Amino acid sequence: MKTGMHPTSEWLPNALVGITFSLLGLLKVYGWRKGIMGGSGQPISCRLMGRCPSWSKPVNLGVIVLWLAIGLINLGYAASVLLQTRQG
Repeated sequence: MKTGMHPTSEWLPNALVGITFSLLGLLKVYGWRKGIMGGSGQPISCRLMGRCPSWSKPVNLGVIVLWLAIGLINLGYAASVLLQTRQG
């Protein structure tokens, strides 16, 4: 076995998706804790952090969980690719 550089195409797309979705999910968690309400006519910060007023509480919570799951799974995959040793 030898260690080597992994091609960027193996881990970078998953890392970017993971970072994006994890950050959006964490922003939603922060907004949920602060009670920020989003929706149309609100500033962009409230839209990013706030709950959708036309959705029910379980749907808002489901979106947060989905975004965090997508983000963390992609980050985990990218990390596993970077940490594995290449077969040579």
